[in-house]
Amino acid sequence: MCKSAYLHVPFCKDICAYCDFTRCRYHAGLAEKWLKAIEKEIKQKLKGVTLDTFYIGGGTPSALIYHQLSRLLVMLKPYTRTCEEFTMEANVDSLDIEKIQLCKENYINRISLGVQSLQPELLKMIKRNHNKEDILRCIKELHSIGIDNISIDLIYGLPNQTMQMWKDDLKDIVEHFDIQHISLYALTIEEHSEFGRLHIKNIDEDIEADMYEYAVAYLKQNGFEHYEISNFAKAGKYSKHNMAYWDYDDFIGIGMGASGKQQHQRYDNTKNMQTYFEKGASPTIIQLNKSDEMFENIMMSLRTKKGLNIHQFEKRYEISFLKQYHKELKPLLDQHLLEHSDGYIHATEQGMEILNEILLKFLPDE
Repeated sequence: MCKSAYLHVPFCKDICAYCDFTRCRYHAGLAEKWLKAIEKEIKQKLKGVTLDTFYIGGGTPSALIYHQLSRLLVMLKPYTRTCEEFTMEANVDSLDIEKIQLCKENYINRISLGVQSLQPELLKMIKRNHNKEDILRCIKELHSIGIDNISIDLIYGLPNQTMQMWKDDLKDIVEHFDIQHISLYALTIEEHSEFGRLHIKNIDEDIEADMYEYAVAYLKQNGFEHYEISNFAKAGKYSKHNMAYWDYDDFIGIGMGASGKQQHQRYDNTKNMQTYFEKGASPTIIQLNKSDEMFENIMMSLRTKKGLNIHQFEKRYEISFLKQYHKELKPLLDQHLLEHSDGYIHATEQGMEILNEILLKFLPDE
């Protein structure tokens, strides 16, 4: 049974230069139509479901104006009141004190802020409308209302971003930001993003790797546990919702552009707004066989510090993990790229750096 659900809000005040998610510029009339359509899908997919985690992402959920965000959260209230963790993504320029209070009143207890950078020239380049002072103000307001579980997103590998800029941002954040979680993302140039259309190139891959390695070392030295390949948390502040993905649990996807995984199927809801308004989610469904699921389970679990739970894996697939993957595991264990301890297989720090190469060893035969 699904214990987690994700809802996608497709609206943004402005479109970031690197973004290729399902999104469009906020329009009040479209948002009203979207709310009517999403209400139907919420009732259909969440009826009788008891959830542990809920995540509202986007797009930019906070781009909805106050009464629209209120309508959405009221729709969700019957299903989110039991949630241990209820996260909403937000941008600093569209999250004011009134919306924060609204979030608090409707069970949201975790906010993920799209910060990306503190450098004015980089923020301008990627079309972000905030500065360091705005971020600090927003974090202070969140704490004042009682939402103390705060995460921020940062991007590295941006054009013109230097190592010194990256170091300065991390230092500033560690010393001045009262937050509990950081997610790091290497810039990916997507074909249909503004960067893609302008044929912007990635920075040198060695510099990008140096940025990642510096961040890992620096954040660990300053109280953040590197609990997943791209995520860092203070004690007890892992993202419970994302852990459901990495543990390869089923989850419900709601909204145009949302994805889900249930009953040995993955599905991607339509990205077309008109189709969504007229026909609902209209998902594309991918049937997963046992071999697909075992590989995806390994791929997701090895991203985390704790790694893959052998007992859980064997219970799911009725197979001996160590026997099934003896040939793949032995050289990786011998080279200290993977370790076997306390019922888990996990990547070492060295293994984490070449995780994609390790995962290729487990790819099922065609």
